[in-house]
Amino acid sequence: MTRTAACSCGQLTVTMDGKPASVGACSCRECQKSTGSVFGISSYWPKTAVVEIKGKSTVWRRGSDAGRWVDSYFCPTCGSTLYWYAEALPDVIGIAAGNFADPNFEPPTYAVWSETQHPWVKFPEGCRINQKQRG
Repeated sequence: MTRTAACSCGQLTVTMDGKPASVGACSCRECQKSTGSVFGISSYWPKTAVVEIKGKSTVWRRGSDAGRWVDSYFCPTCGSTLYWYAEALPDVIGIAAGNFADPNFEPPTYAVWSETQHPWVKFPEGCRINQKQRG
């Protein structure tokens, strides 16, 4: 099974094989600023699951609340961040779950940085909540 994530204008796509290894929610301040929302929902896949990355992208290296770098790849036309590589996870690619535009996409099984989470945010029952970054 393959799945394709796309930016808003469709110019930049990432096609993945299989299912994500994990799906998580992050409420750190950097994810809040990066997404323009109060949290980000990330799907994490082994780099070996990438079938194809197609289109032009621009990369921006940002910090994280844990003090490590994250290279975010976004569409230079519409500005949507589509995927990223993180210093903490060298064999993994992260893809914004919303870019798959699939209402049946797996829900998050864990949430991190609850200490900066907006108090009205609720995650699915059984979702592990971590005050800071897990692991």
